[in-house]
Parts: sequence; structure tokens; C-alpha cells
Amino acid sequence: MRNNLIFAFLTLFAFQINAQSLEEKIENLLELDGTISNIETLITQTIEYQKQNNSGISDNYWESLEKKVREKSLKELKTIVQPIYSQNYTESEIDNLITFFNSKTGKLITEKQPTILEELNLPLMQWSQNLGSYVIEEIENKGKNESNPDDLEKFKTYFKSKYGLQILNLNDLAIDQENNIGDLLVDFGKTDGKENITKIIRIKNNSNKEITFDKPTFLIRDDVKFEWGNEPVKVGETRDLKIILIAEQAENRSYSSIVINSSNGNRIPIGIKYDAPAKEISYEISDNKLKFKKLQQDLSKPYIFILKNTGKKDFHISDIEIDKEIAYINYSKETIKPNQKTEIRIVISKELIVKQKIKDLKLNIEVDLTKGEKRGFSSFANETIELIIE
Repeated sequence: MRNNLIFAFLTLFAFQINAQSLEEKIENLLELDGTISNIETLITQTIEYQKQNNSGISDNYWESLEKKVREKSLKELKTIVQPIYSQNYTESEIDNLITFFNSKTGKLITEKQPTILEELNLPLMQWSQNLGSYVIEEIENKGKNESNPDDLEKFKTYFKSKYGLQILNLNDLAIDQENNIGDLLVDFGKTDGKENITKIIRIKNNSNKEITFDKPTFLIRDDVKFEWGNEPVKVGETRDLKIILIAEQAENRSYSSIVINSSNGNRIPIGIKYDAPAKEISYEISDNKLKFKKLQQDLSKPYIFILKNTGKKDFHISDIEIDKEIAYINYSKETIKPNQKTEIRIVISKELIVKQKIKDLKLNIEVDLTKGEKRGFSSFANETIELIIE
């Protein structure tokens, strides 16, 4: 009797699954595997964070806002997820996943997953930091292996036969054995970042024709400059190929690879390495304090802070925080290049002042600056400046 009941239940469950549309099955799966539950938790946490940073607004408003955001966000999430699921899973596979997450084991996974993720948070963060440290250590040690006399002689022969060039000052350079590609390593070492440094590759043309060197490829930064003249290197001629580290552009530990093209069709790979101090963000602000004027209308005239990049490095405004929610802020999110200016515009609202019952109108505005291009690679240096309207 018991087996018959189980069989009947499974048959009914299978019939219910098959009666659903593919979209309904995907929505069902999102409920069962905990995706919807996790998103709802994230929405609650987001609302709670805003609630703590916007005191004075009633609880009824936050409850209504959470309900509204939940409905809109979940609907949008399902619209995004459904086509992705349908492209990567067949309907039969989705049926199997629904059956699994309805099983005892599937429900156990869904139930335990939030706890496991929370407990893994700190250990994984530590693991990630250790991983990063290990990678950085390996990069720092790159090219530190020293070449013995036999290695140098073999490399001279290899370089001469492949490129038609004889290196006359190989003892001043290094062989990048770690990459096992036989190219040169130009190591500028640790610098103070104040003066340019020049390294020289002295070559002799041992081929049977003139050689012209083109501008290196794969060079995406302006921290290294090359000088070797515009005239071809004649047969038998000796030429100094100068590689210059530009002090005001070079920063942090860097190991990069460039390729020099020559007219005889060769592509000569060269490693560039250095350790330079990080460049600080340099700027000036028109006035860190502006005087508040009593509001005559619903909105004040714009309070404008002018920010100028006075350094050598690009930066952008990554965030602005204001201590009282009584104003509207407008600023450019694009990269601010050296000698460029940008405006931070603040407009104060009488309606927001009345709504939040604020008497002290002094505003503290924190502006976070981040070095590097917007949407580009971060260059580590960040700085926060404080602006005041009082």
C-alpha cells in the first residue's frame, strides 16, 4: 500500500512538471535551488543599508519601498535568467533539476547553502589574499635567475644566428630564462622615481643587409621610451639601442613584454622590469568651503567646486558621499587627465530640508578620487577630499 502511494505521488508530481511551460519550470527551479531566496536577502540588506544612512524616514516608507523593489527586481531577474537557462539546459535537464531539488538531498543543499557560504566568507577571503601574495611574490622574483658564462655564450650564438645581430654588452643585461623563450631582460631595478634611467643594448649588424628597427609593439603604456635613430643599421655597423625608463610615468613593480620589429622580418621579444615608487594623486580644488545662502526658492543655485588634476597621472571621481540627504549632486564620471578641470555641482532642496526636519544646514561632502582611467586598470592610489558648505 505504501509503495503504491509513493508511486502515485511521483506520477502526480511528474504530471505537474510536464504541465508547466518552460518559463514556469525555470521560475520553479529558481525557487527550489535558493536563487530567489538569496536575491530576496540581498534586497533586504540593500534596503536596510539605505535605511541606516537615511534616518528620519518612516518605517512604513521602507516597508513599502522593499515590497516595490522586490516585485520589480525579481521580475527583472527572471527576465534576465530565463533565456540563459533555456539556452544552457534542455527542458528534460530542467525537469531533472527540479526533481533533484525537490528530493531530500536537494532540499538539504538549499537549506545549508546560506550557512556554508557565510562560514566560508572569511576563510575564502584569507585564501584569496594568500593567493594574491603568492602571485605577487612570483612576479617579483621573475628574471632573478642568474646566467652562467656558458648560458651567455649560447645566447650570443643563438641571437646572432636568429637575428643577424651580435650583442656586445650582454654582461650588462640578462637572459629571461624563466619564460624559456630566450629573449633579453632589461632590468632597471629599484628606482627612486626622480630621474630617467637609460639602459643600452649595443648591437653589431652581422647580417648581409641593412636593418631598420620599428617602434615596439605590445607597448600600451608611456613609462618606457626607445631611441635608436631613424637611419638603418648598416652591415658591420655598431649601434646603441637606448631603452629609457621615464621617471614621472613609471610606478609600482612592473614586468612587461614588448616586441621590436626589424626590417628583415624578425620580431625580437624583450622583457622590461622595474620597481618604482607609486605616484600620488595631485590636485587642487577651487575652494574647500562654500558659504550657504538662505533659500529663496525650492532649489538653491548650484554650489560649484572646481577640481583640477595638477599631477602626471589620470584619475577619476569614484564616489561622492554627503552627510545629509538634502542636496542633489552632479559630477562627471569620466577620466580627469593632467591639467584638466571638472566641476562638482551641489543643489540644495528646500523640500528635502523640510521633509527631514534638519536645522543645521552645514554639509560635509567626501569625494573619493581613484588613480587611473575610468573603466580601466586600477593603479591602487586613492584619496578622499572633504568639501564643506556652511
